[in-house]
Amino acid sequence: MTPEFIRGNYTPHFNVGYHMEHIKNKNITVFGLARSGIAAAKKLLSLGAKVTISEIKPASGIDHSLLKELQKLRIDVELGGHSLKVVESAELIVVSPGIHLDIPVLEEARKKSIPVISEVELAYRLLKKPIIAVTGTNGKTTTTTLIGELLRAGGKKVAVAGNIGSPLVEVEDSNLDLIVAEISSYQLETISSFKPWISVLLNIQPDHLERHRTMEEYMAQKARIFMNQNGDDYIVYNQDDPRVREMVKNAKAKLVGFTKDHPEIITLPPSEIRIPGRHNLENALASAQAAYLCGAEEGTVADVLRSFPGVEHRIEFVSRVDGVEFYNDSKATNPDSTLVALDTFEGRNIILILGGRDKGVSLDVLSSKVRQRAKRVILLGEATARFKQALEKAGFGSIDLADSMDGAVRISFGSAGSGDIVLLSPACASFDMFSNFEERGKAFKQAVKSLNS
Repeated sequence: MTPEFIRGNYTPHFNVGYHMEHIKNKNITVFGLARSGIAAAKKLLSLGAKVTISEIKPASGIDHSLLKELQKLRIDVELGGHSLKVVESAELIVVSPGIHLDIPVLEEARKKSIPVISEVELAYRLLKKPIIAVTGTNGKTTTTTLIGELLRAGGKKVAVAGNIGSPLVEVEDSNLDLIVAEISSYQLETISSFKPWISVLLNIQPDHLERHRTMEEYMAQKARIFMNQNGDDYIVYNQDDPRVREMVKNAKAKLVGFTKDHPEIITLPPSEIRIPGRHNLENALASAQAAYLCGAEEGTVADVLRSFPGVEHRIEFVSRVDGVEFYNDSKATNPDSTLVALDTFEGRNIILILGGRDKGVSLDVLSSKVRQRAKRVILLGEATARFKQALEKAGFGSIDLADSMDGAVRISFGSAGSGDIVLLSPACASFDMFSNFEERGKAFKQAVKSLNS
């Protein structure tokens, strides 16, 4: 099936918003003191709510200046666990993405019919401008960022937020035309009315099975991105992915497909796309289709694709030291992402840094690819034992172990020769050693910088 070539000046629907009086003076509990939880708490406070934050970490694990700031704002904070007290007093609960929904206090909240929503759902109830929401296993950040660049180049006033940069609830949309949001499966678990004008569904690969347990459940959570869409809305979807095709076949929104077999919709040869790799052709096609729906011109799309450098932490060139090239792919938090990175450097000698917090997915395909493509592997983090076992089972034995990012980089550099590539592409979450993948990527870049000095 050839993808439909969509040209714009379509009129998007506007959100109905959520009146302030629905929130004013309500007792609202926010679970989680990470970035989105803090943003939700501050927004709710600004709307007149009485806010409590419940965080499982003890005070020793929280930045002292943050606690002082929340105290000045008169936000109550419960630390060291989630008690029934903060549920019993709540009229609404907002959960951060990292909070598992099966914890006892949230089960008790559901028994009491207390609404439990995500920060993304809260944001949607307050926003009025049309939303382009991007999800999938891989490529979300690149595609979300690229759509924002395409729309800005076409003269639109746009905010890019969600699971990238700023939380969606921080967006003030009174002077915007559109909002582009990266949305994760964790955020979709607790939506109810969230309804994008355009949903973008990139691909589905095994991921987050430590939380969702089965692929069927993971796909079901991803499909929630379009569950409220209707015939006035659009789903931009990857026709090359059988799981995606299955997910959208009964959707009510208009389907707008893209496929690598028909790259002509981007109106330039794929070789002219600045960001490397076959996966980025898919990201470019998805971004172009979304931009066309918003009225972007073909020439604008082509110009941006020729110049867009990609995003930090996704196959990002860091430095060349004594002929060795270093690439930061810290955003690769699952094996499929690492497979993409290995394919990007096909034909090159690769020293690969793997490991972190295990997500419980199969390592068989990754181990086979590593045997074909990698010169050496350095393992780091909690998943070291399982990765080592899987690699050795696949017949790959050129393995070193490191206990820090600095050590991993130094071992890699010592194993590399001129023309080789050192690639951080962990295939794991970062939470065993770092707050997030951004912090992990910055640690890698700092370690590379120390080699130069």
